[in-house]
Amino acid sequence: MIRLLTSDDLPAVDAYLERNYMETAFLSGNLSRYGIENDRLSRRTGDYYGFFANSELQGMLTFYNLGSVVPHFETTAAIRDFVMLLRQRKFEVLVGMKKIVEPLSLALNQYKQIQDRDDSYYFVNYAGKPFSLPDAHQIADVETIRQSLALNFVVEAYREGFKRRFNSELAARLIEDRGQEEAFIFLLVDGMPAAQAMIQVTTGRIGQIGGVYTSESSRGKGYCKALVAELCRRIYSLGKIPTLMVRKDNSPAIRAYQALGFTYYDEYLIVKYII
Repeated sequence: MIRLLTSDDLPAVDAYLERNYMETAFLSGNLSRYGIENDRLSRRTGDYYGFFANSELQGMLTFYNLGSVVPHFETTAAIRDFVMLLRQRKFEVLVGMKKIVEPLSLALNQYKQIQDRDDSYYFVNYAGKPFSLPDAHQIADVETIRQSLALNFVVEAYREGFKRRFNSELAARLIEDRGQEEAFIFLLVDGMPAAQAMIQVTTGRIGQIGGVYTSESSRGKGYCKALVAELCRRIYSLGKIPTLMVRKDNSPAIRAYQALGFTYYDEYLIVKYII
């Protein structure tokens, strides 16, 4: 049985997320900050559905207002009900561990048209290795640099680096809609942003890094490596584990993250649909 979750289900939800804490970072982080009720004005809230078997919560399927769907299940019995619900709803992106997303995506092939898919690795870093650049290169939090510089660079990152439809309004919302531990930092060269990285979401155990991008003219200089090392340092200071996703075909980034101490945990999949 699948149904919309409410505040009455929170004890069961908390237990489920704790059992699967490494794989449900987005669900756990957003839920703890924004709650289980959907605020239609917030991009990081949504409709949380639960799959129950023998009266026990064994799967979660969340439709976020920003257009993404994050599934997770402990039993393949959830797939049929998840697919039935996915067929009825409009969404742009299906994202999560590959072993979860792949069977759902395959079952949706005859109903929804795929635009693109990103096959990635999910990395964790239990023991980070430090890395720094010469003093001439400055790492700055987003709050400390001119807003127009930050917005323009974020738009470039999402358009050129992540191939997303993006504008200054969306960039401003991305910067503003962050938790206290969700740092957003830039590497500045002569006062201008050359690279960016952020902590996308935090849970009681994890700090998940994302949005890592270097402008084309500045690549190969270790800029993103320095930013990720700094975010790892901040995550460790909170007693948490850094994690991130990296595309399988991005060999330079994979080597850089491994040099910082990141190791393979699982495979991650992002499927983008035409709506």
